[in-house]
Amino acid sequence: MYKYAIVGFGGLGKLHLSNLEKLAKQRGDFKLVAICGADKSSFQKNIKINLGEIDLSLIDFSSCNFYNNYKELIEKENLDFVISTLPTYLHEEFAIYALSNGLHVFSEKPMALSVEGCRNMIKAANENNKKLMIGHCLRFDGAYSLVKDYIDNNTFGRVYRAEFIRYSQLPVWSWDNWLLDPKRSGGCVLDMHIHDVDLINWYFGKPKSLRSVTTQKKTELESVFTQYFYNDLFVISNADWSMPQTFPFEAKCIINFEKATVVLTDGKITVHKDDETFCPEINSEHYFMEEMRSFLDYVICDIECEKTSLQSICDSVSIALSEIESASKGITICF
Repeated sequence: MYKYAIVGFGGLGKLHLSNLEKLAKQRGDFKLVAICGADKSSFQKNIKINLGEIDLSLIDFSSCNFYNNYKELIEKENLDFVISTLPTYLHEEFAIYALSNGLHVFSEKPMALSVEGCRNMIKAANENNKKLMIGHCLRFDGAYSLVKDYIDNNTFGRVYRAEFIRYSQLPVWSWDNWLLDPKRSGGCVLDMHIHDVDLINWYFGKPKSLRSVTTQKKTELESVFTQYFYNDLFVISNADWSMPQTFPFEAKCIINFEKATVVLTDGKITVHKDDETFCPEINSEHYFMEEMRSFLDYVICDIECEKTSLQSICDSVSIALSEIESASKGITICF
């Protein structure tokens, strides 16, 4: 029986716990033993995130221990793996500590605040022969995965243009407002835009070069607009989390193939051809559930998922940081 803990217990921590409890009932080969970042008076409260409300009221926590210090948790508990949903600026520090203490680690995106930090995490995993997975959940989304298949298999011919957009309310809900501090979060670029950066990297690889601009009206690094330069491929992206608090979250991508235009929005794909329009069937399992299932298979069954390549995810961080550098210096960044 594998034992695990969750470190960081905000919205994503509770979402992962909810999914893990469902998977535990199906598999029966792992169980929760500890939580860090919550106390018994608050951990069962329902919480709303942009994916809906999470209800933990029916979960039995009677045998679960609670901590406020992750080092104390790791020292006292006999764990096999940990789920980390800590703020971004703690990702590198925590992952290296846990890996060095013999634990497998699932850590939320972005991987780290620097490329060096990403490489340090990879080094710690390799040196300690432990598994590390980064939570780039959209790689596990059925719609985005199907688009990846279209690209790799030239289903509609080659891609010659792609556009990605992602808009959100200003994230004013984080503890100590850490999300609005670029030194701790990387701003919109590393926190929200990183999703599209990672998709672009996963779909097309690293660009030859890029050019970015940002805005700083409400807060630092609140938006980014980037053009990525490839051979015979035009890619742009736009992300902005400075929208009014009434503005609904929006994410969309449009990919032009030689024989069709594919539009992905709200988990739905629409394929437009000259003679027809259709919406293909998509794997209905939610990407967070698929992501956690893959991590468990990796840790417990030693089934490695190609989607979780640490080098690829490190490259995504490198691209995002290059966008910040391009915008701040007003230059084109070449790779």
